[in-house]
Amino acid sequence: MKTDFIHFLLGLWHNAPLVAAFTAIIFAQLSKVPIHFVTHRKWDFHKVIDAGGMPSSHAAGVCALTTALAYVVGVKSPIFATAVVFSAIVLYDAGGIRRHAGEHAVLLNRIALEMSQSGMTVEASATEEGERLKEILGHEPQEVVIGAIIGVLIGAVFGKWW
Repeated sequence: MKTDFIHFLLGLWHNAPLVAAFTAIIFAQLSKVPIHFVTHRKWDFHKVIDAGGMPSSHAAGVCALTTALAYVVGVKSPIFATAVVFSAIVLYDAGGIRRHAGEHAVLLNRIALEMSQSGMTVEASATEEGERLKEILGHEPQEVVIGAIIGVLIGAVFGKWW
């Protein structure tokens, strides 16, 4: 039983597309901290677990997975085709729908704050930080593009040499 588990873990470790995807996600998430410092002159280690921001870890992960799969199973494989479609959906979602949801959250938070300041009763008062809607959900297009480039590069490295 113990050897089966070890073989399972070794199998995961030798799965280049899987390792490439997780490496790209971790790299993108960790790189958000120094990028935020350069752009805002403030260290924010919470960026490691935040959604949104530069670069997109969603884009990095799916592009690393897809690129590594191209090397491992070939571009004629149905598995690669599935990954391409999956990647397109994730990229569209990260840069489109989720970003618009974040813009809606900004507007709703502003409305709730203005209502609260004017003395109107608001069920979920925007004056308390814990009750505000999360505003950074998606990505600007350049964040998705940079994440995708990171993912393709990491995927190529792992797909070719892992």
